Amino acid sequence: MSIYVPPALNAVDFALTAHAVPSIASPAQALQSYTVPSLAAVAFALTAYTAPTYMDIGWELLPGGFPTQYAGLRAYYNGAVRELCLVAVADAATGMGGVPRVYKGGTPYAVYLVETTDPNATPVRVRTWAGTKAVRVKT
Repeated sequence: MSIYVPPALNAVDFALTAHAVPSIASPAQALQSYTVPSLAAVAFALTAYTAPTYMDIGWELLPGGFPTQYAGLRAYYNGAVRELCLVAVADAATGMGGVPRVYKGGTPYAVYLVETTDPNATPVRVRTWAGTKAVRVKT
């Protein structure tokens, strides 16, 4: 049996790096001013598109406006029968917590829901997982 002898530590095994402590006496020495990089032509490119022209076709701004509304759902309130807003299922409002549907002639329609504070909100309420919503009046 032999006795273990640990190897000697010499300068090759480790090195000490000297660091200077920054002075906090003057912020100008510790902080550098930031300059905004300039925009060069190679940084971005603008692409020009021409609007197509079609003969005898009127222009429609997309997206925009309210989707097509359909008749078929009514409610009685404020002393009168009023039309409620039905739209295509693809045009239903998002983020309302669900989309109630009405089938008319085998075609599905979505009941358009809005927040209860919306100016087009009716007194007809629907409770969804996102809270209580109002059915929109057909305009």
